[in-house]
Amino acid sequence: MKHYFSREKPDYLVEDWSGKYDTFSWLEFGITVPNPIYIVTSLKEGNIPNANIQSWGLLLGEGKYNHFIMALLKHHHTYSNILRTKEWCVNYVPKEYIKQSFDTIINNELDTDEIVSSGFTIGKSKAINTPFIEESKVSLECEFKWEKSIVDDSNWSLVCGKIVNIAIDETVLTAEPEKRIESMNLMYNIRGMVNPKNGDYYGPNTIGTINEVIKYFDDEGKKYYN
Repeated sequence: MKHYFSREKPDYLVEDWSGKYDTFSWLEFGITVPNPIYIVTSLKEGNIPNANIQSWGLLLGEGKYNHFIMALLKHHHTYSNILRTKEWCVNYVPKEYIKQSFDTIINNELDTDEIVSSGFTIGKSKAINTPFIEESKVSLECEFKWEKSIVDDSNWSLVCGKIVNIAIDETVLTAEPEKRIESMNLMYNIRGMVNPKNGDYYGPNTIGTINEVIKYFDDEGKKYYN
């Protein structure tokens, strides 16, 4: 049996912190669709490294056009940094760096090197000035292409960057998805901790990882991975 909901937040959903459903869509907490966690590095005034944990991004492209699109809150340093410098890095760090990743939320003063202060190592990018995170398994160097508010009065903006260079750890350079997934050991932001039927709350967000790669064959016997 299907349950139907309008796009409006049900009245019985109560915030557990002020501004929760103004900052984020209630659907993020009522529906579980895991998003990979990554860290955006950018440069503050004075070329001071900034680091921002994120999970609202998408790698996409065609032919020679490879881009990364992400949603950013307009009041965050990352957003203003990108508009000023026209560049940033996307860093996919493994789960063993979960503490360092979330420490980027705390170490966010304007004069703080947020990469080093959070316990990471600075990596030197090849095509842009913004550093990447050395512990990252995959880092994407991006140049700014465009930005657009999701709606006219939104707190969020979509930012698109052209990928101009990629740094990949040697352990990920394999054609076998199982080994690649095991090596990357990515973290996923798992929301959906609220029952959309009645508003029952089951606790804060959780973090997950991929623990299985399923093999299958098409009608011609060609192997694919999913």
